[in-house]
Amino acid sequence: MKTSLKATLMLIGAVCVLLFAGGFPRLGAPDVYRGGAMLLLGVIGAMLSLWGAMRLAAGQVLRLIVGMVLAFLALAGVAVLFRYGAGAVELAQKGGAMWAGAVGMGCTALTGLLFVAIFGYLAMRLLTPRLWLAMSHVSVFLVALGAYLDFCGEVTATLALPSDASVRASSVQTEDGREWPLGFSLAVKEFEVSFYDDVTRYEIASAHNGRWENPQELSLRDGRLWLGDESWPLSDLKTAPGIDRPFLMLPGETPRLIMQMPPTVKEYRALCELQTDYKGMPESRTELLRVNEPIECKGWLISLMSYRPMGNKLLVIMQARRAPGRICAMSGMLGLLLSLAFWCWGGAACRRTKLSAAADNSSDSAAGNAPSASQRAAQTGTRGSDDGTRASGDDIRVSDDGKEDAQA
Repeated sequence: MKTSLKATLMLIGAVCVLLFAGGFPRLGAPDVYRGGAMLLLGVIGAMLSLWGAMRLAAGQVLRLIVGMVLAFLALAGVAVLFRYGAGAVELAQKGGAMWAGAVGMGCTALTGLLFVAIFGYLAMRLLTPRLWLAMSHVSVFLVALGAYLDFCGEVTATLALPSDASVRASSVQTEDGREWPLGFSLAVKEFEVSFYDDVTRYEIASAHNGRWENPQELSLRDGRLWLGDESWPLSDLKTAPGIDRPFLMLPGETPRLIMQMPPTVKEYRALCELQTDYKGMPESRTELLRVNEPIECKGWLISLMSYRPMGNKLLVIMQARRAPGRICAMSGMLGLLLSLAFWCWGGAACRRTKLSAAADNSSDSAAGNAPSASQRAAQTGTRGSDDGTRASGDDIRVSDDGKEDAQA
């Protein structure tokens, strides 16, 4: 198969994996994949992928299994390298007493690098391009298996905690009323919201059936808010208890409300404290929770969803999700990218190795078939003796002819 076609197939596979990983396995599979038809299609696709892998690895199944184990150990080394390497850099930037932790994390990162070097080299030596292609089929099966494990054993619940660490949660309650213990306690110590540096905006809305509708943006000129020919002094806008933004109520047959609009939210994040028990001893750690960056603890993924005001505090809305098939699905996704890459570009290296080996064998055979100097001398002497024998035979025939002439 041409390299360009292989590269195209690899890019298609990578795009599919990235699109599928947009919400799964960290945030759960989208609802479109949870219907009956999609579940049946997933089962059929998984079985066909496994069957194709067995056909490609016919007679080399054990070699495929060992090579996949080595490849996944190398991937684990990559994960350790990046995770602990980033932690070491972060602690080193803080300096001071954090240098001890940075050195420890750096040593762990070097262990991950050693895993990558050793197990990656062994996997490349063991797996052929055909087996890399078989591994990609097995990886698709692993992704489907992880999705079905999540579908059968997924637990999702909403968790709301105040932002002042006054309440700790050690369990969650699902929509059906069942309570699930987390295995740890969680509290939100701090919550921070950052905004874009937008220009302050003001809007006016009219009251219809108890709702504010038809908002229109006002322009600010010379200390007054303008809407067409109407204007109002900006200084008339005041705040009130429970309302943190200036507003102005305009009475009339149709009441209207002028209010300063909030700036555009750039990011919000929560500083969470997790307490666990390790062999009877309490342990506490602090994690920074961001949107689309969940934290993991005891098999649970805690994701930041939203927030809302609650008096003089903020109520942080989070989602707790238990995903039993997450590791299986992540392994399949990474294995698919790795196997397609080596199937596409590793084949050229294998062919070069085979060609060089074939050239060495041909040169060795040619050298083995070439006669030595003594053999050439012996062959020359043999040919000379044969010529002498043929010459003596001619002489004998000549003497016999002479005898016949004398008799005549």
